[in-house]
Amino acid sequence: MSGATVALSVIAIPFQAATSLTTFTLFLIGLYLAFLLIALWVYQDARIRGMNGLFWLAIVFLVPIFGLVGYVIYGRERPV
Repeated sequence: MSGATVALSVIAIPFQAATSLTTFTLFLIGLYLAFLLIALWVYQDARIRGMNGLFWLAIVFLVPIFGLVGYVIYGRERPV
């Protein structure tokens, strides 16, 4: 009986890894999509404020958290 249990657990390992890999992949895709949407918002806001939108889009997308914090600190100094 224990031999069958070991054999089933060895067979099930690739399926468990595939499920967690799929979940992890979907999580990463969602995370990058969120970063892209935030970067697009920053691009629009920077253009409205008369700043270089492409520069801030690149900064916020490549370094998401620090770029966004930097934009909020720097961008709020310039009123509309």
